[in-house]
Amino acid sequence: MGMKEMASDIDRAVGAELSAARARRRLTRPQLSELTGLAVSTIQRFENGERSPDMNQLFALCEALEIPMREFVAMAMRNMERPQD
Repeated sequence: MGMKEMASDIDRAVGAELSAARARRRLTRPQLSELTGLAVSTIQRFENGERSPDMNQLFALCEALEIPMREFVAMAMRNMERPQD
């Protein structure tokens, strides 16, 4: 797997975990936007796997979702390890 494919896999895994974590907290994208200061469209791009948050954005997201960054990253990595349908 090349670097481009790996980056794409990471974006998708982070997006899947972000979406799942937001759903677990029963937050809408606008609510998460309000809590983090990130645009709804930015959150949508993250969740769609189009890009990943930088460290500051990830910190804000994890704080708002009340999940330690380490745990969030571990969950996203597990998403990468699951075979795709």
